Amino acid sequence: MAASKSGIGQTVDAIREAIAPPARLLTDSERSVAAAEIYEAGRLTPAYSFMLFSACGIAALGLLQSSVAVIIGAMLISPLMGPIMAMGMALARLDTRAFRAAAATLAIGAALSIAASILIVWISPLKDATPEILSRTRPTLLDLIVALLSGFVGAYLTVNRKGGAIAGVAIATALMPPLAVVGYGLATANWQIAGGAMLLFLTNVVSILGAVYGVARRYGFRPQAREGRAWETWALLAVMVALCVPLAVSLRSIVIEARETTRVRGVVTEAFAGASPHITELVVETGRGGASEVQAVVVTRKYVPGAQEAVARQLKAGAHVEIEQIVTATGVPPAISSGGALANRVSPTIAPAGPEQKLRAMLGGVGRVESMRREGEALEVSVVLNGSADLAEYRAAEQAAQRFLPQTPVRIVPPLAPLPAVRFAYGTSALGADGRQAAETIAWALNRWGLKSAKVEGLATPGSRGPRAADLRVALARGEAVASVLRERGIATSVGASVPDAVEGDPAAYLAARVTAAP
Repeated sequence: MAASKSGIGQTVDAIREAIAPPARLLTDSERSVAAAEIYEAGRLTPAYSFMLFSACGIAALGLLQSSVAVIIGAMLISPLMGPIMAMGMALARLDTRAFRAAAATLAIGAALSIAASILIVWISPLKDATPEILSRTRPTLLDLIVALLSGFVGAYLTVNRKGGAIAGVAIATALMPPLAVVGYGLATANWQIAGGAMLLFLTNVVSILGAVYGVARRYGFRPQAREGRAWETWALLAVMVALCVPLAVSLRSIVIEARETTRVRGVVTEAFAGASPHITELVVETGRGGASEVQAVVVTRKYVPGAQEAVARQLKAGAHVEIEQIVTATGVPPAISSGGALANRVSPTIAPAGPEQKLRAMLGGVGRVESMRREGEALEVSVVLNGSADLAEYRAAEQAAQRFLPQTPVRIVPPLAPLPAVRFAYGTSALGADGRQAAETIAWALNRWGLKSAKVEGLATPGSRGPRAADLRVALARGEAVASVLRERGIATSVGASVPDAVEGDPAAYLAARVTAAP
């Protein structure tokens, strides 16, 4: 008895059979039956509209919940493959009437699907862009290849009346989720998401249409009568080539981002060597072939001074780097929700802890927790940071703690301290970036201390005969600029101008406004 073929040999035979011309072309009657069945599946009917509206509603809910199982369910009940296959068959037979009818069915179905998604997003309390949504906004050449192969399989099964695997084809092409993402983008006015998802949908449609056209011609489906030269093949190829350009650019961009993210992760890990670093968030933007913007959150056992500058030196010139260090007693973060892009990592040796214990562990590495209490859903903490920390550092500690506990509002109350002066550029009364940051820090501190009013004074330069009127006007304008920031944050203010005592060696003392808390 001959030995059975190996798995590789069987695979080679299957591929040879698939690409070889069919052993027997279909008869005219068989082709007529197959075409009629395909056209029937692409008709616009009430059942088709109902199934599409329901499928896209389910897909939208699955995308908002980032539930793969729900999304797959929407793919299975979606009838969108029908009109696309009908368009491909009509193009192969040059049946313009059938092509127009199938195209109208597809367009109406797409519009209904997008409308269902917009409606679901509007009424849903969940509106954040989940990983399942974002993964459908940057199509590449790989998506085109998947759609082509799926179209070949679907057309082969339909023409040969072997429909058992059509469900798998529907999942592979994933026609419905991109339309749901288009609806999400329109509902949230995010045109980039809507545009990327629409490009993915068009890529799937054109690829499946081309695959059905190719299989139909292979099985003998031809125009009943032709006038003029053949044009349909070249037109279809031209459309697919035009689609390949943005898809190739997108694929190249994703490859560069993946490469640079891996490189940046290694550089950040090296900068924190010896501190048991855990990179809980890393966002890398690229430009001109390298990393141009890096934002990272690193949980460590100890503070590493100069780490951000060290990473910036290792990257290309001009790259902007922001690294937020979160110091914990153990250096191991709790489970941190990263929206699905990063896996949660929890040490199996650490017992589960509540927000209070986690916050104490975090702040214990950078200071001394004086008290902690619940204020509704929020945690209010009095803490004394190590060293001579200023109010800006206390505010930064609160922001870091909030990132550490994203589900629990955190309020850090700093010790009472003098409020910093708000500096201005010479001759101006407009707040620069640093000045606005200082004003916002002052407003934050006043709110944390429970103070709701303050006096703001612009400082005027004293002259030999007193300040000039122009200097007083500038001082008042500076005071008003700071006061407007405080009012935005609920602090009542009174504004004035004053002439400070001379400050030796600090000429910038007269280029500022100062804030005094009022009881």
